[in-house]
Amino acid sequence: MNRPLRSGILGAAVLALSALAAPTVAGAAAAALPTVSPSTTVGSAAPTILARADIVFLGGDPWNPSGPLEVKVVNEGGTAAKGFFVLRLPPNAGLTARGDCRAVDGATRTWVCGGAELPAGGDRTYRLTVTSSAAQPVFGVTEWGSVAGQDATGRADRPTDFRLNWPDRTTLRLRATAGPVVDGAATVRVRVTNTGTFDIGGYSLNVATTPDGVRVTAPGCSDSGRMTGVGCEILRGRPLADGTADSFDVRVAATGGTTSVRLWLGPTNRYTNRDTSVTVRLTGGGSGGGGVTTTPPTDPTTAPADPTTPPATPAPEAAEPPRTGTTTVAYGLIGVSLLTLGGGLVLLLRRRLQRG
Repeated sequence: MNRPLRSGILGAAVLALSALAAPTVAGAAAAALPTVSPSTTVGSAAPTILARADIVFLGGDPWNPSGPLEVKVVNEGGTAAKGFFVLRLPPNAGLTARGDCRAVDGATRTWVCGGAELPAGGDRTYRLTVTSSAAQPVFGVTEWGSVAGQDATGRADRPTDFRLNWPDRTTLRLRATAGPVVDGAATVRVRVTNTGTFDIGGYSLNVATTPDGVRVTAPGCSDSGRMTGVGCEILRGRPLADGTADSFDVRVAATGGTTSVRLWLGPTNRYTNRDTSVTVRLTGGGSGGGGVTTTPPTDPTTAPADPTTPPATPAPEAAEPPRTGTTTVAYGLIGVSLLTLGGGLVLLLRRRLQRG
């Protein structure tokens, strides 16, 4: 009987040891698999030219934002060598300042750049400009590009990704007032305030004239084709920090009688607030001056009430008029008098009955 028991114990021990040893063997086999770079083959030397790129922030012109791209090429070999890098950009981005870059035949949005001689352990930084090539302005979008180091023989390292950030949506507030028309000209004072939480690299002010008879003379107002012939655009490319304002004058030539000038911020899909449009009315003309009024916009961008305006003081309630007529106190006195009179009559009646 002991022999079957010993055989069972020995078999269980063998099974337990096999179960414990199986994961270890599998892990060792997986760790032994070589990791081969896509740009190399087994047995070839590792690439010695490496490339890395920083994040790209697009800004400036809100219709076609651009930003600097810095690529660092490093020679990790023991001898001097020429260092190139392969650049790939996403579909909505392109190069405007290519520098030492040439397009790769048969590959879309791919360039080979660089080629300077690098000493052993040396490096060089290349500065390029990336621009959004999207047909319509986009905001709050993140896409990815890549760079890969490459030597003179065409042997390249595996690509390293870098990020491209398009401008985020934000809030800008527009205010405008018009001066009097004097000698056929007027000045519109514009104030744009960055009410968002981060700096912006620029914005566009659109000016439409209705009806004809008003023309912007300063600053430069271009017909970009986006206004369909009803006005022009003023690009403000200066950075505007959060909480600060950009104030400037728009000079217009005004002829004829009363006319209106509508101004709004563009691109309209960038802003999340509603007070981005205003219409100013010019009156008068000739050599004299005219009155000027500012009217709120009539489109969906109508500005809401300013939250900083204190609420109106409620009208005081009217004083209560004096009351006339019999009061409760008077009724009480009358009741007491009647009770007293009734009590006296009862006593008098009892005395007469007793005498009788």
